[in-house]
Amino acid sequence: MLRKVASGGWKESPIYETPPVGPEGQGPYLNQVVSFWYSGTSERLLNYLKGSEFILGRKPRGHWNSREIDLDLLYFGNEVRRGVPTVPHPQIVNRQFVLVPLNDVAPEWEDPQVGSKVSELLANLLQKEEKIPFRVITSEEA
Repeated sequence: MLRKVASGGWKESPIYETPPVGPEGQGPYLNQVVSFWYSGTSERLLNYLKGSEFILGRKPRGHWNSREIDLDLLYFGNEVRRGVPTVPHPQIVNRQFVLVPLNDVAPEWEDPQVGSKVSELLANLLQKEEKIPFRVITSEEA
């Protein structure tokens, strides 16, 4: 679905399986980062992401509960804004499950708000907390 709105520059990380974040009793999560060029606005892209979640069957279950799909807008070029959408996503620097696949796609990307490269953000986070286990999902599993 995302390829349909991409106007080029497609990059994607491997799909990683990671332990869940949030309430007990959830299964592992699958995480991936994709990067692409987009000619519309950040608001329009966020609406497309939320519409895609709906089409793919996401059910409302409350914050931090398991879900069928969760598409987050991490960055929108060098745009920095609050409101809807908030970009960069405010939790990027605190989430290994985002920074590891983001580092696969764009280690030299500089966060426009923090002013650090993705590789530096990941290294800083790993100095503060233990590395969580990541397992690459093979093409046969996907």
